[in-house]
Amino acid sequence: MLIARKIARTGLFIAFLFLGSIAEAQVAEYQISDSDTQQAYYNIDYGIPNAGEVFKPVSFGLKDSLSGIAKKDREKRERWLTPSGWMEIGHTWNSSRPTSGRNGPIGFNDQHNQFQLNQLYLVLEASQGKDDNESWSWDTRIDLLFGTDHDYTVASGLEIRTDGSQRWNRTPDPATDDFRGTPANPRPYYGLSMPQLYADLHTPLLFGMDLRLGHFYSQVGYESVMPLENFFYTHTMSRIHGQPFTHTGALASTTIVDALDIRLGITRGWDNWEDDSEGDLSITGGIAWSMDESSFDLNFHSGDDFIGVDNGGNTLVGNVTIVTLTYTRNLSEKLTHALTADVGHGDAMQGNTLTGGLTGARWYGITNYWTYAVSEKLSTGVRVEWFRDQDNSRIMPGAFSSNVNGGNYVNVSLGLNYRPNERWMFRPEARWDWSDTMSSDLSVPGAFGDFQENDTFTLSFDAIFSF
Repeated sequence: MLIARKIARTGLFIAFLFLGSIAEAQVAEYQISDSDTQQAYYNIDYGIPNAGEVFKPVSFGLKDSLSGIAKKDREKRERWLTPSGWMEIGHTWNSSRPTSGRNGPIGFNDQHNQFQLNQLYLVLEASQGKDDNESWSWDTRIDLLFGTDHDYTVASGLEIRTDGSQRWNRTPDPATDDFRGTPANPRPYYGLSMPQLYADLHTPLLFGMDLRLGHFYSQVGYESVMPLENFFYTHTMSRIHGQPFTHTGALASTTIVDALDIRLGITRGWDNWEDDSEGDLSITGGIAWSMDESSFDLNFHSGDDFIGVDNGGNTLVGNVTIVTLTYTRNLSEKLTHALTADVGHGDAMQGNTLTGGLTGARWYGITNYWTYAVSEKLSTGVRVEWFRDQDNSRIMPGAFSSNVNGGNYVNVSLGLNYRPNERWMFRPEARWDWSDTMSSDLSVPGAFGDFQENDTFTLSFDAIFSF
């Protein structure tokens, strides 16, 4: 089985390189799709001169497609199910050399010393080609993701059942298959998900209100599931452990003035396709505004999204609220800075083995990004994050405050982005992580290296081919 997996990985990598050579030979014949992913929603670039002549640079700005700021940059044409997408393959080496082969709590690159097909991603879009704030029109979009990243985007009631069992993908056999989770509750290593399925209705109401209906990525947070919208291959602890990935519901957006966008909507909670057994709805919203060289984006999501069980075996429903703030600024033509801050709170998420009681849990953090455009094709970046899992409810779920200490996570990442042509992107990265989380009672001296180390160093690399 191990030999077969190695052969499959080697064959996949050779096919990937072969595909790339064909694409480079024919790149002059291709026309970049005007999809949201590849072209539209980049409000702050790295200051790369004439960047549009090469390929629109990745941004971490106000990337939500409902933003009135982003809407001005879109050029739409009438189309019907226009396809686009990308393929992303990556590899990570971990200094801790975990016996399990898992890099947790780091993600999405969660496997040590293995090639991962992170994403084979397909986007299908349809549009009437209108969005002038004076007439009614619509757009639709479907996203399909196959790869190791699928596990981060599954929604309860869609790809998985409400009890957590698999609906779309085969449940792996822990004895013979690669798997995530535990042997008692294994999850597939590779799988399929549908992180987005929505329609945008553009109206002349309220200065040109947009209404998104369906299943879509959360506007909360800064980093995206889609790699072309991120500078780094790896993700922050805040993104992996402190924020929702998807919502199902309705989200309205309108631009009050040229630089002020307001959003408000209702959802079925964190990563849910169906309502939970309580049938409670959550609310989400945000406000974004920009100035000469700066932009701000404040977003929140709040609702009864935590379902637990008390000591008597009774179902317990708790409110979960997350607020994120992003500030971005072009410091010069080539240097960009972004600052993000997160604050989260969940009712009844913290347990105490001494008292048997349940109390609220908190998590928060700050991340800084600096990116510098060395040339039209090459950029370099630095990311520094501090994440505080105050009550050890996010990264070590089920941990009790009476026997787990710490909760601070710090990481520093150095990375490069290299675009040799319109289709390819390469992102090498070096990252150091440290945490003071430990438990003497549970024989857990650290959060890394299968819970045996308090710090770790990783070298990672991914390649993205856009089509």
